[in-house]
Amino acid sequence: MGRFGASYYPFQMMGNPSGDDDSGISSSKAKKKKVVIVGAGIGGLATAARIKASTFLNDCEVTIVEKNAEIGGRCGSFSHTLEGIGTFRHEKGPSLLLLPDIYHEIFKYCSKSGDKVANDYGLKMAQCVPAYQVVFEDGSKLNVGFPRQPGSEMTLEELESRRIMDSFEQGGSMKWDDYMRATSAFLDCGLPNFIEQRFDLASFPSFIQEALRDFGKAWPLKPHSEVLDAIFESEKLKALASFQDLYVGLEPYRNSAKVGGGVFQSTAPAVFGLLAAIELHPSNRKSGVFAPVGGFRTVSQALGELGKELGTTVKLDTMVTSIEEDGVYIQHNDDKDGVEFLPADLIVCNADLPYATKSLLDRPKSASMKTGIFDWDHQFSFSSGVIAFHWCTNRRCDDLNTHNVFLIAGSRPQAELSWKTLRTNDNEDVDETTPFNFYVHRASDTDPSAAPDGYDSIMVLVPCRTLLRDADCAKLPRDEAMQKYQEQFSEEVIAKARKAVFQRLSVFESLKDLEQDILDEVVDTPATWADQFHVGAGTPFALSHGFAQLSLTRPGAGYSKDNKSPNLLYCGASSRPGNGVPLVLIGAKQVAEKAIAKLAQDEDR
Repeated sequence: MGRFGASYYPFQMMGNPSGDDDSGISSSKAKKKKVVIVGAGIGGLATAARIKASTFLNDCEVTIVEKNAEIGGRCGSFSHTLEGIGTFRHEKGPSLLLLPDIYHEIFKYCSKSGDKVANDYGLKMAQCVPAYQVVFEDGSKLNVGFPRQPGSEMTLEELESRRIMDSFEQGGSMKWDDYMRATSAFLDCGLPNFIEQRFDLASFPSFIQEALRDFGKAWPLKPHSEVLDAIFESEKLKALASFQDLYVGLEPYRNSAKVGGGVFQSTAPAVFGLLAAIELHPSNRKSGVFAPVGGFRTVSQALGELGKELGTTVKLDTMVTSIEEDGVYIQHNDDKDGVEFLPADLIVCNADLPYATKSLLDRPKSASMKTGIFDWDHQFSFSSGVIAFHWCTNRRCDDLNTHNVFLIAGSRPQAELSWKTLRTNDNEDVDETTPFNFYVHRASDTDPSAAPDGYDSIMVLVPCRTLLRDADCAKLPRDEAMQKYQEQFSEEVIAKARKAVFQRLSVFESLKDLEQDILDEVVDTPATWADQFHVGAGTPFALSHGFAQLSLTRPGAGYSKDNKSPNLLYCGASSRPGNGVPLVLIGAKQVAEKAIAKLAQDEDR
């Protein structure tokens, strides 16, 4: 499982790493400060490393408190060993790696020598070519995402993909190129200016040109479907160009019942086409889908090694029960009756923001500091929930790529219905009669170490509703509340989703009998993610990214409803800039800069 051996381990304090001092304060003025970080997910690990790498704060005590027995949070892997066969590896959350330069940057910036990259800490990234296999309900399929140098010839496999696009509609492949050109401009401008929050003037001319071209055909603030309708006729190509909207918790289709067609809440604005460019553009240097060799556990392990080098301290198997202005109350998992106060000059909360604001800050007055609770601020808009099936199979599934998406696009009404979960997020569960889009991960196609030779590890992600908040559960001890939330996803609901998946997989002749070839199954529901990772509403994708929760409208590092938490900063997927490991790493950089500046300011008082 990639966990460290002890439930509490101090990383040895090291000397000051080389690098620029962003604070502008001489290290000679610095006094020892105490920083507590709630949660050892990617955001917490990266923020801790950046704070420790600051010259000004080189002797700052940084302690991460983590409720689980290992670091990484949702970004990690778990293993199942079957006697006589071997070990199968599955991903807890992320399964595709994007924007590798963002991963390399934190290691280069924070490493003692200042010239190391992710590989030096055991994180190796292999590109997946093609990026995806896309499978439609009628059995038609194609591969997409073929990286190449500008001007270079296409491979036979890419030419075949373009032939299939042309079979969907006349000139389909040329229209795809047109769409990729627009989304590439959105990516080149959107990533630095609106996500990384660094002004890049040179990227604006292309962005504006694409936004205004052909009378605003690809205007980025329109509902995504309006731009797709202006470019494509085929519902299949429209689905192919927009399935990434699921990752940010939005649907591509205009919702006429909502203001602005839904772009403030549940509908993706067209600018999110930049996600397609990140994954599928053939020659944009930022593009490409990768897999971490050894699974996503290697991402958190690499950041753990970086923290060890810098001198971070981690308390595992320890849950924060309350955040106060001057520290946190913690409870060790093996001591349910004991509670300890951990003082801090600054607190960085990497726990999911909607959960933290209700369960760690705005706790019921009757709740004891010894009692962890589970509640969340339901005034936010959330991404979808997920039912995840993790299968160990007794044969290889060679018809599947590393990344596969199964899409509904037979007609416009059916295509829109397949996104119903994201539109309503009500008490209706997916079943075999409701069309839905889903994702299948076969890690061994890129990384054979994911399964024993001749076998396979398969993960299926089916979108579903989130947890329905029960106000009475907020009054219960955490474990009792979790038990009640588990009941929201019955075996009947799970069985219906499983049956529908097998039916859709059967478009492949080789997968028609896959159900009888499953040796072991692990199922996760929104209640699982709530229990393991304390995510609000049980969604692994965090808050959705409609305009009401996007960029400056998304909760920032200093989010506070009542301004009563001056020593508290937030990082992670539900805060700015958003979800996905690269965005969380960017957010951690921004939060660390604020933390260093705040500690420097306090020192000057």
